Amino acid sequence: MTKPLQRILSVIVFTLLGVGLMVWLYRDFDFRPLAHVFSQRSNYVWISLALLSGVVANVFRSLRWRMLLRGTGLGISRWRAIELVFISYLINSITPRLGELVRSVLVRRGNIEATAKAFGTVVVEKLADVGCLILVIAAAVLLRWEDTVGLIDRMAGRMTASAPGYAIYIIVGCVVCLIACFTLPRLSRVKLLLRNLWQGIASIAHLERPWGFCGLCAAIWMCNFLQLWLLIPCFEELSPLRIADALYVFAAASIGVLLPTPSGAGPWHVAIVKCLTAVYHIPAKLAKLFAFVTHGLKTALVILLGLLALVTLYWETWMHRLRK
Repeated sequence: MTKPLQRILSVIVFTLLGVGLMVWLYRDFDFRPLAHVFSQRSNYVWISLALLSGVVANVFRSLRWRMLLRGTGLGISRWRAIELVFISYLINSITPRLGELVRSVLVRRGNIEATAKAFGTVVVEKLADVGCLILVIAAAVLLRWEDTVGLIDRMAGRMTASAPGYAIYIIVGCVVCLIACFTLPRLSRVKLLLRNLWQGIASIAHLERPWGFCGLCAAIWMCNFLQLWLLIPCFEELSPLRIADALYVFAAASIGVLLPTPSGAGPWHVAIVKCLTAVYHIPAKLAKLFAFVTHGLKTALVILLGLLALVTLYWETWMHRLRK
């Protein structure tokens, strides 16, 4: 099987997975309460603040990426970095993971060496985000340690109730074997991959302001969290949730979107619903509504910003050609 075919099949599989999860989760859901959320004028203050946090997060992400690019000698303007990041997230909302490649190609069109370096900086970005995610999960678990232990106990109890105790170890063993079988044949490519991306990844060692890079990472994830937390006041029934509870829900949702479905649709919703219902005993209908609103606003913002960036990029390209 060729690589393009593998990628196409991967996109199809994860798209179907996202659609399947959405259909399963919302198969009997009543969407009429959705109109009530957007009919309350007071909610628009919180919605506007959440959307503003999303815009700021992507701007910070653009500045962080530009910092990495400059470390490899690829200088681009702030506005071009913002455009390319917005466009990449628009593409990811349709075809997961393709946006990062397109962003790297557009840095220097037709320059393969520059594309490799730019893609290496994207890898650094992803590694930084993984580190931030680990910190978020650790903070959420420490702040809600008892809830985490209780959730694990309930999950383990359900598994042992529906299957013999040894079956759990068999399942875990099978999962480990599958991962090993999937990974080992590709180990020979690791050396080549690292060699091609080394210049981009090494950009972190040439940063002019390493602490500025760390500060941008923290600011990005803070804004991502605010996108969820600022929407809680739109739901009166969620008023008992405090900032530590919101962080716990945000950590669960962030883990969910590791599955590369379009815009994270499906895993985001399932993670939030399961967390709210199992840990905080929120009614399932309210949890589904909250997940739908938070994800819907995030997706709408990404699409709007991406389309605006596409328009400005092609306008600048067209005007540049006219000047020639």
